[in-house]
Amino acid sequence: MYAFNDDFGLPVKLTFSPEEYRNHQAGHVLIFAFYQGKLLFTRHRKRGVELPGGKVEPGESSLAAAVREVYEETGAILEGIERIGQYTIDDSMRKDIYIAKVAHYTNQPSGSDVLATIVFPDIPRDVKGNQEFSRILQDDVYPLALERALRHPFAES
Repeated sequence: MYAFNDDFGLPVKLTFSPEEYRNHQAGHVLIFAFYQGKLLFTRHRKRGVELPGGKVEPGESSLAAAVREVYEETGAILEGIERIGQYTIDDSMRKDIYIAKVAHYTNQPSGSDVLATIVFPDIPRDVKGNQEFSRILQDDVYPLALERALRHPFAES
């Protein structure tokens, strides 16, 4: 378990242990979606560059929300997805972290808050302080989860 404060000064607890997160239902999802070894990002209309993610809708599972959010925000169709972690912010917001393998994507996001899908030539590793990236990615969740995600077979090209 990792514990730190996010960019807003709120306490964050992060775990990659299924024994710790399997019994806690999340209301949000964050997805590391890989296409041919590259990570798909989105450009949010207001927040900047971030990973696909969002809220779990009423009656929807976290897994279904992750698949839906990736499609809405990137136009991607997945061929595989797996939960790899979970984190809480201020003991009030809980997010499941997924890694996904993209079969193909159209770069036609249907979400109204997303301007485009972005694929960097090299996966950005250190985004802290980079104003192009959303504040959501400015804490330690992104680099710690990215480290795990890059070791997963879905990240291979």
